[in-house]
Amino acid sequence: MSLLEAIREIKQKQFAPVYVLYGTETFLATEFIALARREMIDPNYADLNVGVYDCTETPLGDILQDAETLPFLADHRLVVANQAYFLTGAKPATKVEADPDALIAYLENPPSYTTLLFHIEADKLDERKKLVKFLQQKARVLAFQPLRDADLYAWIERRAEKYGGHIGRAQAMRLTERVGSELRLLDKELEKMVLYAGGNGAAITDEVIDLLASRTLEQDVFALIEQVVAGRLEESFRTLYDCLKTGEEPIKLLSLLARQFRLLLQVKIWAPRGYTQQQLGGMLKVHPYAVKKAMEQARHFTEDSLKRLLAILAEEDYRMKSGQVDKRLAVELFMTRVQEELQRSKTPIHQAAGKAKNP
Repeated sequence: MSLLEAIREIKQKQFAPVYVLYGTETFLATEFIALARREMIDPNYADLNVGVYDCTETPLGDILQDAETLPFLADHRLVVANQAYFLTGAKPATKVEADPDALIAYLENPPSYTTLLFHIEADKLDERKKLVKFLQQKARVLAFQPLRDADLYAWIERRAEKYGGHIGRAQAMRLTERVGSELRLLDKELEKMVLYAGGNGAAITDEVIDLLASRTLEQDVFALIEQVVAGRLEESFRTLYDCLKTGEEPIKLLSLLARQFRLLLQVKIWAPRGYTQQQLGGMLKVHPYAVKKAMEQARHFTEDSLKRLLAILAEEDYRMKSGQVDKRLAVELFMTRVQEELQRSKTPIHQAAGKAKNP
C-alpha cells in the first residue's frame, strides 16, 4: 500500500490494526503518526488512550498488553512503539529482548479498538525474519525514504499551498539547490517565505528565495564560484572570508570547490552530446537546477582549463594536508588561478575576433 492510500484510509476513519513505518525520512513518518493521532483519538481523552514506547527499553509483552487494553471513554486506542530494531538486521544496545512469537500471536487476532504502530529509522526491514513476513501479510507496511527530484518538488509545491502560498516548479528546484532536500528544514523555510509574501496564494519568487533562504556552506560556495566565474574577485574574497569567520575549514572549502569544478568539467564534456538537464542531473546525481547553473558557468572555461584547475585542486589538497602550505593561502591562490584560466579561455576568442575584423 502507498502512503497516500494509507492516509486516505485514515481520513475515512478506516483504521488498520497494525502499521509498520520504516525509512530514514523521519519528517514524513512523524507527520503520519501525528495524523493518526488526530484522526483516531478524541483529543479530550488523548492522555488516557495514547501509549508511546521505546522498544529498546520496554518489553514487547508490556507494549502488547497496553494494546489489548480497552480504550477509556473513547472508541479507539493508539499505541506507538518506536525504535523497533527487532524488525531489522541491526543489533543496537538494548535493555530488553523482543519476543517475536508474542507479536505473531497478537497479529492472529488483533483487537479492533486499538491501532498498534511500529516505527523504525532504517533503510529496510529484514525480510528473512518470520515476523517481518507475517507483518507484511497482516499489517500496513509503509516506507518513508528521502524524496527525490519530481517527488520532492511536488511535495514543496503542496507544502507551500498548505501555508497559503504558491511556488512554481523552477522556484522549488531553486529552493532545494539553496537549502537542500531535508524536509524539516524546507518546511520551515516555506512557512517563513509564505508569511513574508503575504499568504492568500502569494507566489514565492526567485527574489524571495534569494532573500530569505537560510544560508548554508554549500550556498556560500555556490555564490563564491559564481563570483569567481563572473570575474568579481573582490566579492569572491569577501565571501571566502565570511566562510572562514564562521569557522569553516579551508580544506572543506577546497573540497567543495573541487566538487563544483568537477561538475563543471562533467557538464562541459557531456552537454554537447545532446543530454538534457534532467538526464544529466540523473547521471551526475545532482539537481537539474545545479546542472543548469553549471552549464552557464562552464561556458566561461575551456575543457583544458577545467582539467588544469582540477589538477591544481588535487595538488593543493595534498599540500594542505601534508602541511606544506598555509591552508587559507592555498584557497586564495587557487581563486587567483581561476582568474588566470578565465583570461586564458577568453584570449583565443578575442584573438579570433580581432582577426575577423582585420583580415
